[in-house]
Amino acid sequence: MKKILRLGGLLLVAVFLAMQFFQPERNSGEVTAAHLYRQTQVPPGVQRMLNNACMDCHSNQTNYDWYHRLALVSWLISQHITEGKQELNFSEWGSLSVIDRIGLLEDMSGEVKRGAMPLKSYSFIHHEARLSTAQVDSLAEWIRHYQEGLLLPVSE
Repeated sequence: MKKILRLGGLLLVAVFLAMQFFQPERNSGEVTAAHLYRQTQVPPGVQRMLNNACMDCHSNQTNYDWYHRLALVSWLISQHITEGKQELNFSEWGSLSVIDRIGLLEDMSGEVKRGAMPLKSYSFIHHEARLSTAQVDSLAEWIRHYQEGLLLPVSE
């Protein structure tokens, strides 16, 4: 019986090691002119919040930690990033219409106010992503102000 357990354990270790060779593609694109930060002035405090709580999953630039190299973790993170970018990708902000931007900002404000974003699994590991009530209020105020600016007619 001990021999079977030992063999089974060795087989599991071998499978886990073999899985390490199958890593998803990394989300590491360049910051282009279409990025939110190149499209508008974002106050430093808001930019810091976005960097800490949003950009890893909602842009083409993810900061990877050592544990992102573990096969099962890397696949889960890759899935989160893919889903996050489908919902909102700040790297493609400049390609969105004003109406789409306003709607995404409204969704973003609601998600953050409800505590649905950032994901609990993300903020559990990334403590800097935990937003205080004051930070949520500050972000919501910036969003409201930015939306109003988007609605103003462009003067020539």
